[in-house]
Amino acid sequence: MTDRYTLDMEPCDLSTTRLTLRCPTSSDIDRVTEICGDPAIAAFTTVPDPYRRDDARHFIDDVIPDGWSTGTMLTWGIYRRDGSGILGVISLSEVRDGSADLGFWIDRRVRGHGYMTEAVEKIVDYGFAAAPTGLGLARIGWEAFADNAASARVAEKIGFALEGVRRQAILRGDRRHDLTVAGLLRDDAREPTMWPRNTRGYLGRQ
Repeated sequence: MTDRYTLDMEPCDLSTTRLTLRCPTSSDIDRVTEICGDPAIAAFTTVPDPYRRDDARHFIDDVIPDGWSTGTMLTWGIYRRDGSGILGVISLSEVRDGSADLGFWIDRRVRGHGYMTEAVEKIVDYGFAAAPTGLGLARIGWEAFADNAASARVAEKIGFALEGVRRQAILRGDRRHDLTVAGLLRDDAREPTMWPRNTRGYLGRQ
């Protein structure tokens, strides 16, 4: 049987009460460059640091289309429905065998307004929905640096179950970081959860 996630996929637009989720275009390159210059995004993600305009161009013109064409990484830009500029990005990566990994980042100037939680809820719905209106996934995974409390709060609100810590799993700069790991299954209740904390974030030793 052919794995449906190796087939060409066409980008799809999704919408929520306040947001439109669609593929970024070349008109978003300058905004993406600006957003990803935020030290917090550099600290908590694997985007290039320093982040340059060529990085944004490569991401929008090459990485995102390639991910959709192979069906292995599906990426949407996050926009207000009023037509203003891109707010952030959300993706389902490592899409295969009925599972995918969730990733996202958002402009620091609009954090705290619930936009990312709203976008994640929609992407989770799309991921678990049966074809042709979704991917028919069985599991969506999430992981983040153990001191990335903002990302963890979003995962908690959606109902992701804490699954553990991958100790010193990623090198960023000259430091190794723990990763907090969580997952959501198609039949999970999706009720808000509360994970254990330590003094520096969500589990982990940093």
